[in-house]
Amino acid sequence: MRSDDDVRRVFALFEQGVPKKAIARETGVSHTQVQRWIRKGVNAILNSSMRLRAGRHEPTLNSAACPLVRSVDHRAYAYLLGMYLGDGYITTEPNGVHRLRIAMCDDYPGIMRECEEAVAAVMPGRQVALVRQQGCHDVSCYSNHWPCLIPQHCPGRKHTRPLMLRRWQERIEYECFPDLLLRGLIHSDGCRCTNLIVRPTKAGPKRYEYPRYFFKNESGHIRGIFIEACRRVGVDWRWDGPTQISIARRRSVALLDSFVGPKT
Repeated sequence: MRSDDDVRRVFALFEQGVPKKAIARETGVSHTQVQRWIRKGVNAILNSSMRLRAGRHEPTLNSAACPLVRSVDHRAYAYLLGMYLGDGYITTEPNGVHRLRIAMCDDYPGIMRECEEAVAAVMPGRQVALVRQQGCHDVSCYSNHWPCLIPQHCPGRKHTRPLMLRRWQERIEYECFPDLLLRGLIHSDGCRCTNLIVRPTKAGPKRYEYPRYFFKNESGHIRGIFIEACRRVGVDWRWDGPTQISIARRRSVALLDSFVGPKT
């Protein structure tokens, strides 16, 4: 939930003639949210914020006590949390209901479908919708249980705040299904590609091609979650820059291929 100061700053920049995309970059508010606020007007946004603070639903501090957490589908949840950590976020609607949204690239309909199925399995009985955006779709689902299921949700961008798994999440993600956690993380913020190397030899240049995986995220905590999941399944990794992790050893690539593989 954004503060009233954020709202006023967005409208102040808009009144100065600043383009909406520039406003988003300047304030940290998403371009979609900036557009939505400007359509509704400053008074409508501030009034809805006041109503929300007066009667918003607050999740229990002990998320493990939530009945939906105790009965959640562990396999679907392990994958879904990986997707959320990469491309997901939770918003609070004017009526106080929480909404999970995961941005999905249109180039990978198979991943989009798998994400939809995971959301439906984690939140049974709730409608899962695809919301069209520019060049992508959001997998969307409403429920006041999302902050209990994903207690990492709080104001601010993921890479600017601490982000730790709860003990009940560690049991699912690390002890039971680290492979599905890795699958979700790579589907959201990773890739499988073919690396090409040309080396000089006496007979002339020789080309070498081999597959490798990359994972990149600005959050040190999310990179740490990825590294711990790699350790749990026995995947060797190395740094390929300050925020990027590379997996290139043949055995480790073959292991990831057994449960991740190319994006589709």
